[in-house]
Amino acid sequence: MFAMVFVYHAFSFCLLKYLIPLFLTVTPYIFRARINIRFSINHIITGITVSVLILLPFWYLMMLNGKSFVFLSSGAVLFQLFGVSLPEEIYFRGYLQEKLGNNFKGLLIGSVLFSIMHLPQLVFYGDVYSVMTFFPSLIMGFLYMKTSNIIPSVIFHFNANVVFLGLNGILSHIGFQG
Repeated sequence: MFAMVFVYHAFSFCLLKYLIPLFLTVTPYIFRARINIRFSINHIITGITVSVLILLPFWYLMMLNGKSFVFLSSGAVLFQLFGVSLPEEIYFRGYLQEKLGNNFKGLLIGSVLFSIMHLPQLVFYGDVYSVMTFFPSLIMGFLYMKTSNIIPSVIFHFNANVVFLGLNGILSHIGFQG
């Protein structure tokens, strides 16, 4: 998996932009893992509430420090949901964290591995924020640990990505220009 991400960023091998989410989604099913995904109004509200409580102050502080917000195109938004947030949560929370034990230890190990998968962004783009993915990963893991459902973590992951990308105008290395 790390090799696929590394090759994608190193050589701009665009096909991997679609193969990586496919790999993340299919791998748990190959190993016959059951992914906990339930559309419950309580879990949807939990994901939205945690997103607002954590991301709104972050957004506000960034705006106070001179950042402007660039709205992502509809294609970038859809890719963030179906090509990034959902596949990564299926794999890292629904499969990996569940396999490691849906407890604090599994949450920590899963978050470290999640962060490692983002290191090529630091190496190839100088994106120092990529190493900070550990912290939102803890929140996503905690949401999964408390609900045993990937929906709240998908909602938070998606919102965090949209806010972060919009505040930093980082659209080129996710395959979408302005």
